[in-house]
This record gives sequence, structure tokens and C-alpha cells, in this order.
Amino acid sequence: MLVQVQKERFEGISPSPTSLSDEISKIEKKIGTRIIRFDLAEPTFPPPNAAINRTIEAIRLGKYKYSSSWGIPELRQAISEYLAATRGLAYSCEEVLITNGAKFANYSFFAGLLKQKDAVLLLKPYWMSFKAVPQILGLNVLEVQAKEPYHLDEEALIAAMKKRPRAIVVNSPNNPTGGLFDEADLRLLKDLSIDFDMLVLSDEIDWAYVYDGRRFISSATLESMQERTIITDGFSKLFGMTGWRVGFAAGPKELLAKMHTIQAHVVGAPATFAQYGCLAALEGFGDYLRNIVMQSDLQRKRTVKALNTVAALECPLPEGGFYAYPFIKSKRFTTAAFFAEKLLREAGVAVIPGEHFGDSRGRFRLCYAVSDSDLSIGLERISRFLQKA
Repeated sequence: MLVQVQKERFEGISPSPTSLSDEISKIEKKIGTRIIRFDLAEPTFPPPNAAINRTIEAIRLGKYKYSSSWGIPELRQAISEYLAATRGLAYSCEEVLITNGAKFANYSFFAGLLKQKDAVLLLKPYWMSFKAVPQILGLNVLEVQAKEPYHLDEEALIAAMKKRPRAIVVNSPNNPTGGLFDEADLRLLKDLSIDFDMLVLSDEIDWAYVYDGRRFISSATLESMQERTIITDGFSKLFGMTGWRVGFAAGPKELLAKMHTIQAHVVGAPATFAQYGCLAALEGFGDYLRNIVMQSDLQRKRTVKALNTVAALECPLPEGGFYAYPFIKSKRFTTAAFFAEKLLREAGVAVIPGEHFGDSRGRFRLCYAVSDSDLSIGLERISRFLQKA
């Protein structure tokens, strides 16, 4: 019986792209071609020089012992100011928890604020860990299809309320679609959250990647929403600091206290010297982020234009993020998973099929935040592969 319970908790969990590196290396050796990795949501631009220098300096100054399990006070205060500047939200430093990456902030939400058999509502397509973690923890996962590209379906959500979800996960800009919530989505989210007493996990890791005059609005800015919302964010996607493994959560003290208990007993604290590097990244971040987003916008348009020249693909222009989410029109590929496997082994390009995001509509995610040369090579390989198909 115990074995069966364990099997149910882990059954059908999609692999994380970072866990595939060893397998990718084996395939590279087998086919004799360097694989272009569009599967990793890891921007290849370098971190701010100040962040690198401050990290090194911190080590030299002996900042390599445990920090507080809440994070260093200076970074908590800086993030409080960062949230005020970027989202118009007032959080004291006591309402900020520094975590081992934004991923662990999300984990702490599920593990600290929910109990076994509580229901969590996900909007499809969703980032794969949003299903994997609650499933591993023994929570019930409810899935509701979002309207294109990432908008709330009021009728479907109201129907899901019959199962009394304790929390809803929102991720705007969305990974994988690049869709962005609009004001109507936020008003509906507010009404449902209050009417049905749901907590909201708002993953805002890609908040700055919005294009064409759009603007990002955090759900926590709506009236009465800050008290029931946990914001998670980090330094990986905007500052290119994926290896630092520093993220954060912001929310009401009583909720953060429970999340902190999870962190204190599971991982202890984020790396101390890494936190000082992140502190430097937040100093004068505005010009740095504007340049990064401008470059990403150019890559976005270039990628979508190239994909739409391929007859077998149809690719909408994403509203945000740094992902393209094309539809495969070729009937040769019965599923996106089949397409992705063939593309990897025959063309040397790694993408993530939509099935990993709860989406069986023949789509795949391509992360275009790579070098210019890799983008050119990868897009050309996809084109040649589908011309032969």
C-alpha cells in the first residue's frame, strides 16, 4: 500500500529542463552535434557586473557563514523598496522572505500554507512545477483551461469553485505562453478569491518582460488582495543570475512565518554571499532592466517572424515573457511530445512539448533568450527539419 501511495504522488510528473542536462549530453555525443537548448528558461545574457563583483567581495570579506533563515536584513529592505518601485506595493522588510530561488518560495507556499488534500487551482498551460510540487505534497490539483493566450475563463472557474479550492496559482506573464493578465482578469481573480476565500500565489518572476506598450499589474495591488496574496520573484530571469539561487516571497507576516518555518527546516537559508550579489543587482536596476527587455523584444519579433515562415508552424506574438509557443500544423506529428523527441534526436534542437504544461493541443515552448548565433542556428534547424517532414 505504501509503495502505491508513493507511486501516485510521483506518477506523471514532467521532468524539469535543468534535470535533462545529462541526457542532453548523451544525445549530443550520440548524434555528434551540439544541441541548441531552447528548452531551458535561462537567459544567456550576463549578470550586472556589480552583482558579480559584490559576490566575490562578500566571500573575501568572510560573508560565507549562515545568514538569518529570513535572509540578510539589507536585502529584505532593498526588496521592499524594489516592490514599491516596480509594483506600487508597500511591504515592510518583515513582510519579505529571502528564499533559495523563487522555486523554493513557491514550494514553501504549497508546503507551509496548505495541508494534504487541500485543492489547488491551476490555469492551463502552467509551469510544470506548479503541478509537480502540490502533487508530491499530497494536495489535490484542479486544472482549468485558460483562454488564449492566458486569460481567465469565468464560466470554467466558477464550475471549479464547487470543489472549494484553497488556493489559486497565477503566473503573469505566463510561462509557457507569454500571455499577460488584463484588468478584467484581475477583477475576476479578485472577486473569486474573496467570494471563495482563496489564497493567491502570484508568480511574478517575469514581471518586467512586457511589450508593445502593455504594463504588468500585480494582483496584489487590487483592493483587499494584498492580505491574501503571496508574491514570488527572484533574480534568475531578469538579472541572469540563475546560479545564485536567490528568490523571495512577499506577503502578510502570518503567512510568511509559516513559509519561513518550511525554509528554516528544509534548506536553512540562502547562500549568504549570493545575497550580497543580489543586493548589488538592485542598485540602479532601472537602466539594466530596460536594456534587457529591449533586447528581448528584438529576439521575440525575430523568433516569431522566423517560425511563421515555416508552413508547418503557426506562432502568435507573445505579449510578455521570453518564450514563443507555436502550434504544430503538420499532421505527421501526432503529439507535441513526439515532435519534440524527433526534433531533438534528428535536428539537435531541444524544446518543451505542451504536454509538460498540461496542454495537449499540439504546441511547444521555445525560449528565445539565447545568444544571437544559437537563435539563428536553432531556428534554421527547425525550419530544415520541418521542410523534410
